[in-house]
Order: sequence, then structure tokens, then C-alpha cells
Amino acid sequence: MSLVNIIKNQDFFKKIVEKKEKNALANALMFFCDDEETSKNVLILTAMLLQYPTFDLFDENSAEFLKILNGADLDNRIYPKNGEKLLVADSNEIVYEAYIKPVNFQNKIFIIHDFDVSTEEAQNKLLKVLEEPPKNVYFLLSAKSENKVLPTIKSRCDKIKISPLDDETLALVCKDPIACVLGGGYIGKTIFLEKNENLKSICDFAVSIFTHMKTSKDVLKFSKDFLFFKEEIDLILEVMLMCDEDIIKIKCESENLCKLKSYADKLKSVQGEFTISALCEIEKQISLFRQKIEYNANLTALVDNFLLKILEVKYLCK
Repeated sequence: MSLVNIIKNQDFFKKIVEKKEKNALANALMFFCDDEETSKNVLILTAMLLQYPTFDLFDENSAEFLKILNGADLDNRIYPKNGEKLLVADSNEIVYEAYIKPVNFQNKIFIIHDFDVSTEEAQNKLLKVLEEPPKNVYFLLSAKSENKVLPTIKSRCDKIKISPLDDETLALVCKDPIACVLGGGYIGKTIFLEKNENLKSICDFAVSIFTHMKTSKDVLKFSKDFLFFKEEIDLILEVMLMCDEDIIKIKCESENLCKLKSYADKLKSVQGEFTISALCEIEKQISLFRQKIEYNANLTALVDNFLLKILEVKYLCK
């Protein structure tokens, strides 16, 4: 099943369709979602709902969908223009274009991705047009963080939270159980992970830090492997956190709740080497390491210290 067809069957979208049929849909909708791929498709599908009476016949491969996606439709405009964040120039253009009648459709729609990363000035420029939109003009906005959107903007929009998909639905588009788990219920991230040829190797490595790194002599080897996957550090740390949590679940006799089920036996074989306090401290160390790599250029030293700290915690907490 395609992503668009899955979206069509979600409760939040069915409510949008229902409001549209009752002519009760707000002119400004703000979608909150942690997954850019999902929110991108939701915004375009909502635009199609507003423009095409037969929108239900289209998916992400249809010519109509691709035309909007590629910014080739005068009445369905996509921002930001630079693909990164909404600028004041974008906002000024939106305000100007909002008062020009649509060319091919009854409605004119402005799709604005990642609104929460735009500047405060760029957001402020849209206040008046959002409060009093011209006839047949709609604004569809996406954001990850509600806190980064001005309260005055949020008050002018109908806010819609897009929740993660359940495992059963996610399995319709992804056959890799590890990608499904790491995707956190978000289809865009899940599909991206499924396409990652190194996914299994990265997961194997992250698990091996818990199962095979026993002494300080092992740190040099693990440090080299860590740096080999340096472009995937976030993913390594994410898997490590899951390993940490799964070992805690195993120790608490809740093995059935483990997320990394294919690695459960390996983690179970070493659960006696870690105390609960050690696992909690390792979780803190992972968080600290994640913060440090943002501000420190010496990645090799950071990785060495991080791995040594895990060993230290493991043995000191016994």
C-alpha cells in the first residue's frame, strides 16, 4: 500500500475530508509531525482534496500529485523557495500572490513546509493574511515543533497532530522489522532506513558494543569501527539506546516488550554483566555523547572516551 493511500485511511485525514464536505474546513491548517516525508505527502494530498473532486483516485505517482510536488502548478505554490526555511522574501511573495485570483482551479493554495524553522520576522509577515485570508485561499503548513511557532500564528490555524503509525500499518509498506522499529512509526524515516544498505551492519555493531566489548583492550577496535560508520553516528546511538532499554526489560522479566527482537537472545546472554544502575548511567552517557559531538571537532578522542566510559560504568556499578 502506498503512503498516500495509508494517509487517506488515517482518522485525522478522514476528519479533514468530513469538514471539507461540510464546508467547515478552516483556511489555515497547521500539521505537526516529526517525519518530513509524511508531512510533505499530507500537505500535497490535502491540497488535492481542496482542488480535485476526484482526489481519492490519485496517489503519489499520479501526474497531478507530481505536478504539485515539483512546484509546477500556479495555483498550488510550495514554500520555502530555497527548500530550507521560510524567508521574509517568501512571506512577502505569499501575501502578494494571495490576492491574485487562481488560474486553473477554484482555490489558491500555499503549502509551507517546516514552518517552525522560519524566522520570527517571516512568520509575522503572514499574520494578517492568515487572520483574514482572501476568498478561496488556503494555507497548509507543516512543523515539527509547536514551541517554535509564534502563538499568534497558531491561534490563526486549525492545529492537527499526525501521530506515528501502528506496527500493523507500517508493515504494509516496510518488510524490514528493524527499519520498522527504528522508524518509530513514521513512514518516511522507516522507508529511508529500509533503503540503507548498511542498516544491519550498523545494528550488529551497536549490539556488539554491549555483547563483545569487555576490556579496555577492545576499545581501540570498537573505536575504529565506530569511526568507520561516522556518517551514521545518530543511528548507532539510537540502536544503542534500544539495546540498553531491551536489556533492562530482559532483567525485569519483560522480554516480550523488547524492540530489537532479532537481537534479544544476544542481549539476554549478557544481561548478567549489567546492573540496572549501570544501564541507566549508560543511557545518560549516550545522551551526553550526542551533545558533545555537536560542538567538538575531535571525534576520535570523543569516541574513545565514550567507549571507555561505558566500560567504566559497567564495572563500577557492579
